[in-house]
Amino acid sequence: MPASSGIRPRLLVALALVPVLAATLTGCGGGDDPELPPRTPIPSELAEPLWNPCDALDPAEVSTLFTATFDQQTGTSAEPRCTFTPTEEGETVLDINYQLYGGTLQDIVDQLGDPGDTSELTAPRIPGSSGARLIIDTDEDALAVTGLVRNGRLVQVVNALDLAPYDRDATVAGVRRLLTELASHAEESGLNTGTPPG
Repeated sequence: MPASSGIRPRLLVALALVPVLAATLTGCGGGDDPELPPRTPIPSELAEPLWNPCDALDPAEVSTLFTATFDQQTGTSAEPRCTFTPTEEGETVLDINYQLYGGTLQDIVDQLGDPGDTSELTAPRIPGSSGARLIIDTDEDALAVTGLVRNGRLVQVVNALDLAPYDRDATVAGVRRLLTELASHAEESGLNTGTPPG
């Protein structure tokens, strides 16, 4: 099943999704993917200790939200990661990451370029956050949802990919719930680093 040519470069390359996500699309698409850009270095303020977004999430709740069984990868204390790979083919793949960012959420959206006719951008209200965006890409082959949530200068990103047949409303609702959990954890843990841009 070919992956969408519109979804793939905009979300895979611009947002640098995890290799397992790229491998999922490559396996279905049969083409050569462009080389993914390097991840943004972990900011010095969060370098000791490195923080893992998975600390904010209950794996059982994630499974319930997306009606799937996942293998959770958290990396190591030196190189944390937060990825949920489904145990059954065709279920939602999730990657959660973060960085300190001095620009606005709209700046990040603008860097993705023209969203095209298959994209929808919303600004949901996420309790405990200072702003959020949802980018929803759909076509007949795949659904890709990227959620951005800000606490001060801390921006957390949830990437979800689901191949057809998919439940758009359920996946979007699941991503929104993860954004809420991440924002709440950041607020409770004192991770509201700096003042967000105006």
